[in-house]
Amino acid sequence: MERLIMCNRIKKYIWDIIINGILASYFIPLKLREMIYKLVGIKIGKSSAIHAKCYISGKKLTVGENSYINKDCLIDSYHDSIYIGNNVGIAYKCQLLTTNHNYSDQRKRTGKVWGKSVIIEDGVWLGVGVIVLPGVKIEEGVVVAAGSVVIDNCERNFLYAGIPAKKIKKI
Repeated sequence: MERLIMCNRIKKYIWDIIINGILASYFIPLKLREMIYKLVGIKIGKSSAIHAKCYISGKKLTVGENSYINKDCLIDSYHDSIYIGNNVGIAYKCQLLTTNHNYSDQRKRTGKVWGKSVIIEDGVWLGVGVIVLPGVKIEEGVVVAAGSVVIDNCERNFLYAGIPAKKIKKI
């Protein structure tokens, strides 16, 4: 059991060095970065891009066609999957999170780790610094304003804004 734990730690360390260190740097061209992401199991559709300085934990990430993830984003697809549809724009410094903890033990609030998937459907735009929490589904055509924190599902073709993100208007 100890050997398995050690192997997993080493794998995570190597992943961080290669994927989040070397590959995420500005020195690696976009197309080469995309090719290596695909080689490690991340699914990226035609004409899509994951820009430099993105931190990706886990390979349970699917990006549709004509979508982009801008610089400095955190993509947490380690404990569950993240699906990003076609024609999605994710601005700078967004965070897509699948991981949380059981916090029922008052002696240690960061208890057992669990994950829930994040789904972002076609045509969505997440503004700068948006945070999407585990288990959220953002339906087609949604715009989430900069700095918002999405804690619940978002209905198609609405603008959401705030902390927590609330439905503002039909678009």
